[in-house]
Amino acid sequence: MQIPVRADTGARFLMFALVPAAASGGALALALMVALAGLLSLRLSLLRQAFDNRPLWLIFLLLFVAWAAATSQYSPYSDHSQAAKLALTVGFGLAFAAAAGADPGARRLTRSVTIAAFVVLACLLAIEALAGMPLNRNVNPDEVYWVVERNPARGVVVLFGLVWAIAAGAFSDERPRLGFVVLAIGGYFAAQFDQLANVAAYGLGIAGFLFAFMAPRAALMLCSFGMAGWMLGAPFLTPLLLSNQSFVGALPESLAHRAGIWGYVCERIAEQPWLGRGLDASRTVTDTIVLNGQTVKAIPLHPHSASLQIWYETGLVGAGLAAAALVFGGFKLASMLANNRAAAAGSCAALLAYGVLANVSFGAWQEWWNATMLLAASTVAAFASQVDYRAGAWHVANAARR
Repeated sequence: MQIPVRADTGARFLMFALVPAAASGGALALALMVALAGLLSLRLSLLRQAFDNRPLWLIFLLLFVAWAAATSQYSPYSDHSQAAKLALTVGFGLAFAAAAGADPGARRLTRSVTIAAFVVLACLLAIEALAGMPLNRNVNPDEVYWVVERNPARGVVVLFGLVWAIAAGAFSDERPRLGFVVLAIGGYFAAQFDQLANVAAYGLGIAGFLFAFMAPRAALMLCSFGMAGWMLGAPFLTPLLLSNQSFVGALPESLAHRAGIWGYVCERIAEQPWLGRGLDASRTVTDTIVLNGQTVKAIPLHPHSASLQIWYETGLVGAGLAAAALVFGGFKLASMLANNRAAAAGSCAALLAYGVLANVSFGAWQEWWNATMLLAASTVAAFASQVDYRAGAWHVANAARR
């Protein structure tokens, strides 16, 4: 197989080659890597192809990003650089994802480098998990253990973006045992580094994977509609959940802390619901709340819920645009993958797993997090096509043995 040597091909190969080291070290460099690869992948033909059918999900996504960036103009946070970072990360990240699955040659390359990146990243994370994080502790010798532990934990989040695509590809290629092995590796690392959110996200991802195998269209529609519904209803549903004291009392300490933050944010959203307070307004909050007898900041940098952060900073306008992107994206995926159970399973699992993490862990505008989601989208897209997948090396080798 010969793959034409172009700038975007080389950039994609180099980016995936660097993913394991970047991810296991905390993934903060991932945004720059994806953006540069996307910049080198920009082609007029891709842009024309992207808008040929007037994809509503893409239009609403770009409108959401534009609105979020525009709200920085009335944000109390003085540094408006996040607006440009968000626009560049999403814009170039979408270009990268489009190029990764643009044609059979691009998809084959993306599959190959994704598998290689998965294997190397799994090896690096295994070293960290089994030997007390020697790589990260050597780089951060003076940091406390739990701070260092966040680096490989973010590496696991990046691994999730590769697991679902590779597993879906293995099942599509009639190699179910390989698919189960890949899913088991993902499950092992989800349980490492003391991150309950990773365990919950992976467990729900597995459930979505199985559901989509049984009912591809229904699973994708239910997943995207559910996430959109939560996006719109989070400020109203969260207080109802938190009013149940037995529920709150049963939460682990980390989630109980988040519950206090969410309660405060919901109250502030009700005060200014329409346009929000502006991009990164969460960073300016100086109020404090009392949790478990301790006085802490009401919002530590971000609310640990993308849905609530979008409401708080961009208002109903931003939440509505984000929900519309999810709904129309779900329609598109359900239509494309209705007869492709494996690809639907990988897509549904990625949506659910990252949907959980978005609403309990990370800030909505964190560059590495947005880059990770775009990386996952590119890998799922590359493994989704059945048209050229039968020409893949796995299937050819399997057929030869028969």
